Amino acid sequence: MSRFITGIYNYCDYWCARCPLTQRCRNYIEESDLERLQQAVEEEELEDHDAANREFWDKLAVNLREATVFGKKAPETDEWEASRPSIDFGDFESDDEYMAREQAINKAVHEHLLNKLSKEYLLSVRDWFKSKQTDKDLKTVAKEWLAQAGQPFDKTDYEEAALEVRDLLDVVGWYHTLISPKLYRALRGLLDEFEGDSPVAEIIQKSRQSDANGSAKVALIAIERSMAAWLRLMELLPQQEDIILEFLVLLQRMQKGIHTELPGAITFIRPGFDPGTNFLEAEDDPEWL
Repeated sequence: MSRFITGIYNYCDYWCARCPLTQRCRNYIEESDLERLQQAVEEEELEDHDAANREFWDKLAVNLREATVFGKKAPETDEWEASRPSIDFGDFESDDEYMAREQAINKAVHEHLLNKLSKEYLLSVRDWFKSKQTDKDLKTVAKEWLAQAGQPFDKTDYEEAALEVRDLLDVVGWYHTLISPKLYRALRGLLDEFEGDSPVAEIIQKSRQSDANGSAKVALIAIERSMAAWLRLMELLPQQEDIILEFLVLLQRMQKGIHTELPGAITFIRPGFDPGTNFLEAEDDPEWL
């Protein structure tokens, strides 16, 4: 049995520094420096590396439950019923068919509500990180903790609290740039319907749908982890509650949109990360996609 998991890098979040499965990823190993890997083995860092990552995500477990509850309280809306733009491929001239098709698909993806929401979230969070008010509020919390640390009868572990804030900011900072491109790829697979009744056409269509579900699954996980991190940051930064609630609403709408437009994302099995047989392991099965 190979040490590498086939296709594990196709539907990951690219955060190698916090991935517990880097040693089973061929891309990671091949792109890593041999000397660095040898040093890591000699210093016995690999096992500690994996354990630390699992502990990191365990800290978010409680907040993930809250994020789930938050999502369940979402008001019912009709925004997704007409969110998918129609694509009229028409009778393209043979020489221009490919370009015309690509332009039609790109236009439909750009107009899709999920794409618009993800872009809005990306730009809003980017502005939040650059905001002077954000910098001021974070420094205010830091000063308060420095003043309180070491006070009699105060048992708070302020060092742990500071590390938690660092990790939470890392989470929202990393995933806010990942959600939009993953949703764009998912929407392209969803909207790029392959015409034809032949077995080959059916396989191509199923393959595109599978990739769309896989990309949407990564986006969905990024959304859920972001919601968990924002909920905790809202507790630590109550003065930022209004803007954080706006972020949570955007994430919640994207979450609902994925459930509506790409329901197969929920059950998609990512190689290496999710239990069960994935499509790369079941390629002999006619229903593998």
